[in-house]
Amino acid sequence: MKKVLFATTALVLTAGVAAAEVSLSGDGRMGVTYNGDEFNFASRARVKFTLSGESDAGIAFGGSFRVNDEANGNRASTGGDGSVFISGTYGRLEMGDVVGAPEALFGDFYEVGFTDLDANGILPAGGNDIGYLTGDGNLGIIADNNPVALYTYSTGPIAVAASFSDGYKGQSNLNDSQEAAIAAAYTYMNYTVGASYEYANMGANFSSGVVGDVVNGDSEASQAGLFGIAAINDVNVKAFYQKGGKDNIIDNYAGIGADYTFGATTVGGYVQYVELADGFAYTDGSTDATSYGIGAEYDLGGGLAVKGGLSDNNLDDTDVVADLGMTFSF
Repeated sequence: MKKVLFATTALVLTAGVAAAEVSLSGDGRMGVTYNGDEFNFASRARVKFTLSGESDAGIAFGGSFRVNDEANGNRASTGGDGSVFISGTYGRLEMGDVVGAPEALFGDFYEVGFTDLDANGILPAGGNDIGYLTGDGNLGIIADNNPVALYTYSTGPIAVAASFSDGYKGQSNLNDSQEAAIAAAYTYMNYTVGASYEYANMGANFSSGVVGDVVNGDSEASQAGLFGIAAINDVNVKAFYQKGGKDNIIDNYAGIGADYTFGATTVGGYVQYVELADGFAYTDGSTDATSYGIGAEYDLGGGLAVKGGLSDNNLDDTDVVADLGMTFSF
């Protein structure tokens, strides 16, 4: 069972006013990684503050940030890291370092490896991450666009989401790109299907990183997606197809992933395929690529687990990466 330390409990401001609460939790990891050439130690520890409260009218509100977020140029105080929200009968509105609309509804694949093994992922996605165009999980071809505003609402089997960035980074005009996205999902029993549309104005200049091409002048990218999710007993399966448009470096993009839990053991993996748009290529000259990852973990109880995995792709200038270690949840 996850242990949560309550830094401040039931802080009643005045008589008759609903209570606010601040909780303290954390996570950590340690182990060994292999980057395709050599082995290295890897470790990390983080503390997370979670804030919550409720108004007299029943409107929930709160926020969260990690200690390293606040140390990262003080960005937790300006919306670049961390997030805040209000929620009620008409949905939830969240601002800050939040995901885009499609990721809010459909998520990513099972996280392979205790370090999330994204160093050997193929563009647009790293490792288990699905390459959404917008939000904190964007393709990497646009600058970090926080703060993002995310609205979600669900009623019965239907869920909808919308997200938008105003093009400012940490409330300072360091980035002139904007993005917007919408998504909708329908769930019947253990099955969910959905669709999304994302748009990004990438500003004056951007570099596509792995591909190496640079587009000058205002550039626009779009991406439409279809998603399917099934949860049958202890097996979860997720698949998607996305089509890029405008100046998107992606033309066709698809993937499938699954995970299975039996007892204290979970195994999972994914396969992703990317076909780049005309005029783009990977560093080895390829215009398409396939990546995969597979991993497993064993829950020792009390927040301690052993976890490891490996990831690779079919590009000529990359090697398999792997890790094995322990994860902590406090």
